[in-house]
Amino acid sequence: MNFLKTLLALSVTIVLCYALNRTWGVVPPIGKFLSPFEGFWVNAEASYKDAPTMNEDKLQIPNLQGEVTVLYDENGVPHVFAQNDHDLYLAQGYLTAKDRLWQMEFQTHFAAGRISEIVGDKALESDRYQRRMGAVYGAEKSLSGMNENPQAKLSLDAYSEGVNAYINSLSPREYPVEYKLLGYAPEAWSPLKSALFLKNMSFVLASGTDDLRMTNILRKYGKEVTEDLFPNYPSKESPIIPEGTKIDFQPLPLPPAPHDFTGIGSMNPQPERDKGIGSNNWAVSGSKSATGLPLLANDPHLTLSLPSIWYQMQLVSPGINVYGSTMPGSPSVIIGFNQDVAWGVTNVGADIIDWYQVKFRDKSMNEYWHDGKWKKTSKRIEVIKVKGKPDVIDTVLYTHHGPVVYLEGQTF
Repeated sequence: MNFLKTLLALSVTIVLCYALNRTWGVVPPIGKFLSPFEGFWVNAEASYKDAPTMNEDKLQIPNLQGEVTVLYDENGVPHVFAQNDHDLYLAQGYLTAKDRLWQMEFQTHFAAGRISEIVGDKALESDRYQRRMGAVYGAEKSLSGMNENPQAKLSLDAYSEGVNAYINSLSPREYPVEYKLLGYAPEAWSPLKSALFLKNMSFVLASGTDDLRMTNILRKYGKEVTEDLFPNYPSKESPIIPEGTKIDFQPLPLPPAPHDFTGIGSMNPQPERDKGIGSNNWAVSGSKSATGLPLLANDPHLTLSLPSIWYQMQLVSPGINVYGSTMPGSPSVIIGFNQDVAWGVTNVGADIIDWYQVKFRDKSMNEYWHDGKWKKTSKRIEVIKVKGKPDVIDTVLYTHHGPVVYLEGQTF
């Protein structure tokens, strides 16, 4: 009898060990997450009252060319002092990754259309949309442009070195808890990931478009009523070139619309934005302030998130002394001040995205009609890796207008 009990207990233990240490579909190994040696227990943080109010640290990380000192203030904000720009941005990447690694990686996976690699096919529609919008293609082009500027290239390369220095210092036991919960490991950083982050931010800030709604209005009320209700240029806005200015060039004529044009075909419009959300800022002259110094107030009104999209930091090198808000994933300070000026940024709801209806020559979609002739399309093969399932292959078509996001009769 005792033998049977022992055998049963041993069998149950073996089955549990096997079940808890393997992936089940998109569910990561629960045993590893619960492990007292490598699991989430290791990620417990010291209480705030035990944290030092001030802390100075000499960074000892690979690829530094000189000494880097980091002073943490009472709010935990790092103040970085480096002897050259390379070390400054390397330290910025290292310190940002130390506090925000999972946030940096997850948001760039989203931008690249790679969330399915982590959570499975539930993210497939999101990944396809990102690929169809040309996110990676756009980031590659942006990075090519940024690399033409030596200072931008230096900052991107050094920032990536810093992020990777932190990643390489981690053992699985030390991974942030999100990696343990989702069952994957940090991926090496690259300048392309910084470009992906910036491209995604530009989409967040400038993805407003009225094309689809205006198409519905055009179809319902006709061209004459639509043009009367919605003139091409808002009457209450001041044009950049004052009215009445003599034009010293010959404007290009607008090509006539096709006789059968009725607007964009069937598509899924973006959800309405909250009308109460919007950036704002204001400035006060020194002649009107108590100190005699000018004041600048800036509120970008970006969506609240946890963790925050902002990361405060001071960066100091022989030619740089700036304090302000950075964005995890990108070098330099976005909003802040130096010894001479302070600056802020806001964004308005301009309609800067245009949708075009494309006419293909045949089902092969190798050619499309434009400017009175057939032009070649280019094709980009997108391979979407899906956790626990086979890869999904998608072909994205490109015209001179950009990527073809929607195809008639085709859904994600």
